Amino acid sequence: MLVASSCPVAVVPVCAPLLAQSLAASEPVVPDGLLQALAQVPDSRDPRGRRYRLATLLAIGVCAMTTAGHNSLVAIGEWARRCDQQVLADLGCPFDPMTGRMRCPNEKTLRDAYGKVDPAELTRAGYTRLAVLARQSADRAPSARTPEGLAEREQRRAHHAAERTPPSRARRRVFAGDGKCLRGAKRPDGSQVYVFSAVRHQDALTVAAREVGAKTNEIPEFQPLMEQIPDEELEDAVVTLDALHAQREHARYLVEERGAHYLLSVKGNQKNLARQLKSLPWKQIPVLHRTSESGHGREEIRELQVASVNGLLFPHARQVVRIRRRRRPLGTKKWSEEIVYAVTDLTAEQASPEEIAAWARGHWTIENSVHWVRDVTFGEDARTIRTRNTPAVMAGLGDIVRGTLRALGWVNAASARRAHTDPTAVLRLHGIT
Repeated sequence: MLVASSCPVAVVPVCAPLLAQSLAASEPVVPDGLLQALAQVPDSRDPRGRRYRLATLLAIGVCAMTTAGHNSLVAIGEWARRCDQQVLADLGCPFDPMTGRMRCPNEKTLRDAYGKVDPAELTRAGYTRLAVLARQSADRAPSARTPEGLAEREQRRAHHAAERTPPSRARRRVFAGDGKCLRGAKRPDGSQVYVFSAVRHQDALTVAAREVGAKTNEIPEFQPLMEQIPDEELEDAVVTLDALHAQREHARYLVEERGAHYLLSVKGNQKNLARQLKSLPWKQIPVLHRTSESGHGREEIRELQVASVNGLLFPHARQVVRIRRRRRPLGTKKWSEEIVYAVTDLTAEQASPEEIAAWARGHWTIENSVHWVRDVTFGEDARTIRTRNTPAVMAGLGDIVRGTLRALGWVNAASARRAHTDPTAVLRLHGIT
């Protein structure tokens, strides 16, 4: 306690508990919640000269990005400097006996640490916490007038068609896979950074993520991405992918090695398969599902036809889907038309037209609820970070913030960030205090 006596009187109540912990153990006690989850991320930094635990630095990034306007490393460092001593202590920052205050990381410390973090491990650790929050939220029965109730109503409307499953068949888990370019970030060689992610349809939680190498694309990253999803979650689940991933190896991997199912869009990159799908007698096949919606200044009609097939030029394919989309601006008479084809290994007994329509529509969850939010709300494309893995790690931190807010009932991420201006409230949100 000789060190404690050198602290100014005003900060003794804050410093004393942390000093007691540091004297009792070599590592500070990790509180339950976000810090505990982030402690699972491997730390590849040189042990010599470390002042901050990696979980602390990552948690500072998540907490800062929970408040509106903190989308860059500079802003995260400023948020940490404005925090009072108790908040820094709760985040696990070390105590400096020379100044009698908690140490606070600067921008360079954050950049160097984030650059050495594996984005896949960060996403895995974040998902362990987000999945628990989502289950706890589902167990509650919120009122329709609360923010939680509004979120529940939105989710129920978005997946209304998928809920029309027969009583004898449980609703399947569905994951969407898609890549995104971080437009403002570049590698030292000038190449752009891409992140390939897997997202749950039901709540838009990011389950897995990988940074795509500079000299490759998403295709070779598909199996490593799927390997991040636990077997108990991927087994018997459906994976929806765009036309880039209409690869025979992907289909075989999902069905034969992971016991999962697929719904793959088909375009010109698979010429023979696309030609075979277009040649089917669609005029003789009835429309099995039809929806009409108006919104965002336009009217859209979707018609879905499904045909059972055998001997298709694609592994395990059992049904072919033809989706016809017709759109027109409200108040006009001219329609535009788009026809999309897809294949799935599920039979007619395993997947109804209503379910297939919901999965095809739900695939765009990753565009609307993830990519759009990351670009507009978190300013992702405006970041010009170049340090190793830092661009992808910042995207992962934003995914944890977005997933936490959504799991706790916030429908609008931008509104939620504006509401969380008090650092102490932010820590409570993430289970740190």
